[in-house]
Amino acid sequence: MDTLKNLTAILKRRENLTKEQIKLSIDMLVSEQIDFSDKESFLISFSQKGETISEIASFIHYFLKLSTDPELSDFSENAIDLCGTGGDKAGSFNISTFVSFILAAAGIPVIKHGNRSISSKCGSADLLEAIGIPLEVEKNKRQEGVKFLNYAFLFAPAFHPAFKHIAPVRKELAKKGIISIFNILGPMINPARPGYQLLGVYSEKLVSKISESLDQSGKKGGFVIHGIIKGNPTVQGIDELSSCGENIVQGFGQNSSTKKTIWGLEQFGFEPAPIEHIAGGDLSKNLQIMEQLLNGNASTGLTDSILMNASLAFLTTGRTDNLEEGVELAKKLLQDGTVKTWVEKVTAFFK
Repeated sequence: MDTLKNLTAILKRRENLTKEQIKLSIDMLVSEQIDFSDKESFLISFSQKGETISEIASFIHYFLKLSTDPELSDFSENAIDLCGTGGDKAGSFNISTFVSFILAAAGIPVIKHGNRSISSKCGSADLLEAIGIPLEVEKNKRQEGVKFLNYAFLFAPAFHPAFKHIAPVRKELAKKGIISIFNILGPMINPARPGYQLLGVYSEKLVSKISESLDQSGKKGGFVIHGIIKGNPTVQGIDELSSCGENIVQGFGQNSSTKKTIWGLEQFGFEPAPIEHIAGGDLSKNLQIMEQLLNGNASTGLTDSILMNASLAFLTTGRTDNLEEGVELAKKLLQDGTVKTWVEKVTAFFK
């Protein structure tokens, strides 16, 4: 029988793993009987080889089988998840989390899957918890939340018990600046399996790979996105659409007619902004920025970036027919106080 060391040796020879070998590797990665160093060596070797589309699709398949069912199947087909891989070192505000508020305020069911911060100062779970959404709620309350608020948050550790014995390895790799399969995998294994997804990736090289992996996994539709940042010595790209440069987009599922392409800001009707406009900080800072967005006095670059991502999410779910309509709808929901009222409802609902 293959051991994790044997599978690591295969990866070091730059050979790809079969579906059966992927399943074996996952069984060993989630086992507390396997040494930390063996798991770390496997993940580093996998990353150095580069994960293929079929390998990623197999990881998605097997980890979803190991996840706990959140019992939201009545809502999943028409729901959307919005998230990013992280790992872009940009330190930006929680754009996808705030965009999820706009979608829910517009009446579109959002089932967001996320975690506390691993590589940034403030993760999606940190921000959501701060506005009153508990990280763990009972099934009935979760279902009521989707009915009343069009929103459910699935805290990854609560639905992926298999990750318990991988988390320490992933944290150690993050400290060393090594990005593993789990930076890619986390956003793709929402246990509710929502039909739509808008997924940001930290590297241009991942756009097609992730899009085609999601296509193989049977998603209804969505887009993989990457923002290009030019002229910055530390940040070359981000896992969001942004007004700080051009953006790469590729569709999957019913949106697969959109091949990998570069969209300029003229697609949305915006002007370029410096990357400092989308900067975030710790939880306190990001809550302050969220208030500015809700009150209409956030930086132009951040506001535009929010509108861009919301526009594409609306297009994904079929709420609008084009990007221009989506921008106008998101702008209206922010300006007329609909999103602010929704946030207030959230706080009251979970009290």
